[in-house]
Amino acid sequence: MGFQLWGQFVGWPELMDAGRDIERLGFDSLWSNDHFYPAAGAPRGPVFEGWMTLAGWAAITRRVRMGCLVSGAGYRNPALLVKMATALDHLSGGRVVLGLGAGWHELEHRAFGFPFPAVSGRLQRLDEAAGIVRGLLEGRSVTATGRWCSAEDAVNEPPPLQSRMPLLIGGSGERKTLRTVARYADIWNGEGDAATIRRKIDVLAQHCRDVGRAPGAIAVTVGLPTPLVRDSDVTARDALVEILERHGMPSGEARASATSSPFATTAAGLAERLSEYRAAGVEEVIFDLPAPFDTMTLSKLAEIRAALAR
Repeated sequence: MGFQLWGQFVGWPELMDAGRDIERLGFDSLWSNDHFYPAAGAPRGPVFEGWMTLAGWAAITRRVRMGCLVSGAGYRNPALLVKMATALDHLSGGRVVLGLGAGWHELEHRAFGFPFPAVSGRLQRLDEAAGIVRGLLEGRSVTATGRWCSAEDAVNEPPPLQSRMPLLIGGSGERKTLRTVARYADIWNGEGDAATIRRKIDVLAQHCRDVGRAPGAIAVTVGLPTPLVRDSDVTARDALVEILERHGMPSGEARASATSSPFATTAAGLAERLSEYRAAGVEEVIFDLPAPFDTMTLSKLAEIRAALAR
């Protein structure tokens, strides 16, 4: 179980303290997100850059795995991204997972001067970037000339501290994205309910067979919406509404989001949902966690994680 802490509408001390708490409570992974504008709620607002956030956490934690969920191929040169991840791997003592995705947030691409092609172009760019990242992480000299990404005899020296830094690819498109996952990734991060994930695992397995990889070689993770644990569904949803409104989400939209969430519920209800994902073949869930970071929910989730591990 891990958490993607939103870097929006939050102070630096609060963001760092939450990272400490996640390690202290025994969770498995800690993730930033790669956004320059808010990813939910208000279209504009304060956001801390994700890779510098990871550096802050690396300096104050000792055990928890960490990464950016996920870095956008549209504004992260893949060879430079490997160099960044490698430096962080040395800083953290070998705990980094390199996350990569196609990117979806048009506003921040255009605002910061990065092209935002149609979906087909973004997926092609992801595939090209993943190929370069994979080669560099394997210690090869990489030359590539693609439509979107290129490299000429690029090498990654020094290598990461860990013998194989995992490459996580996020996205759920069954025809293109999951084929890229099959070709290059160590970890897949998808989204959807348990039944959807179960079906997509089967699709990924077929892609793996098509490219000559064993399906079991790729770990399955899933990104989940914000959890909020209280003694009743009503109080859990009310608390989640308050958090979402803090991020600039209109009241009606916040209420609709909280009401439809299966993760704003009681501890027993949340444990049941997580059991469904485990039965579907998911190895790790990664929850979105916006500020203010709810300490009651974190404590309850630590108990649920321990119970499910038995």
